[in-house]
Amino acid sequence: MSQLTESKFENDILTLKRLYNASQADVFDAWMNAEKMDQWYGPNGTIGVKSNIEAKMGGIYGHEMTFEGGKTHSSEGTIVEYDPPNVFAYKSSGPGQGQNMTIRIEFIKQGNNTLVVLTHEGVSEQTAQFVTPAWIGALDKLAVFLQA
Repeated sequence: MSQLTESKFENDILTLKRLYNASQADVFDAWMNAEKMDQWYGPNGTIGVKSNIEAKMGGIYGHEMTFEGGKTHSSEGTIVEYDPPNVFAYKSSGPGQGQNMTIRIEFIKQGNNTLVVLTHEGVSEQTAQFVTPAWIGALDKLAVFLQA
């Protein structure tokens, strides 16, 4: 059973947590396999995703999302931590000039379930207000994907 996503923001760090009724390996793979990622990633309103993932230290972690109405958004980062199926992290430039962010996703086995802890560091309060509902929407979509 999946639960609702918990979120907290303090000291320029956004933390989101969600428990999934899926194995640690399956949840990790949903984040690192581009073909699977394309099926669920993106906030609500996303109608298409094209992911470019090199699942290794120093590899690319990028996505181009298409939204209802045709608007697109691209993001790309470099994987800076990679320990399958426990954790990976990537660094990416933020929406502000000179803003660098690190997104770290932990996959914690809890019996037959997996707790995902997503830590988004280097975000302003304004950015956190924008990305929190986006991350929650994506994590909701991941729950549906994992149950399919």
